[in-house]
Amino acid sequence: MTRKHWSRLLGGVACALAPLLVAGHATAAEADVAPAGPSTEGGLGNHQRNVRVEIGARTQFIKGSGFDPFSTDDVLPQLSLGASFAFWSQNELSLAAVAGFDYGTSSASLRSDKASLDVRRFSLAPEARYHVLRILALTAKVGPTLTREAADVSGPLGSPMLKTGWKFGFDATVGAALELWGYANSNSHKPRLWLMGEGGYGWTSAMKLAFKPEDAGSVPQRLSPLDLGDLSVSGPLFRVTAGLSFW
Repeated sequence: MTRKHWSRLLGGVACALAPLLVAGHATAAEADVAPAGPSTEGGLGNHQRNVRVEIGARTQFIKGSGFDPFSTDDVLPQLSLGASFAFWSQNELSLAAVAGFDYGTSSASLRSDKASLDVRRFSLAPEARYHVLRILALTAKVGPTLTREAADVSGPLGSPMLKTGWKFGFDATVGAALELWGYANSNSHKPRLWLMGEGGYGWTSAMKLAFKPEDAGSVPQRLSPLDLGDLSVSGPLFRVTAGLSFW
């Protein structure tokens, strides 16, 4: 056969195989996207049951007078970290165990001194999730918290004064979780990207802000003790986080 005939033959083979190659590629792509068949978990699979890690921001509004020396706007912004394990599901409803850590600071001028507050909160709670859509779940959570509060007052009048304490409390929130990216296949083991938002109320027991110098032997000393009353890091809150889920 001449070179011309070979060219025509190869061209014909290529034209014949092209649709098959395209169809094969589409089938392979759909294998991970299309549902894998009936699921014993209402078709939600690991859209619903998964391990999820989160990072974001928590904002709490604190109206108590004990917070006034440490803030000019009654707002405590915090970095928020979390992890959850959704271990049970039935139809659209599921239950997860959630652990969280929030860290925030606030400072303001207290006459000639500077007052600063360091807050570290640990939480552990059950969370109920209800999927109104495959990619959208409503959430509700109530659980205990343990908060370390460190209040510091320092300035030219004497040595720094520090008061620390561990306080119990609780957080109660409702919200929603939206799956921004992930394969429709409920059995896909690839990570899923989520956006979560929730609001509610956080309460923490009060700490007495009666200060003594951090170094009792230092001079000059204050002529009288400093008492700023009671501090309760309590008030309405909202939290926005992004997360990745795995299974």
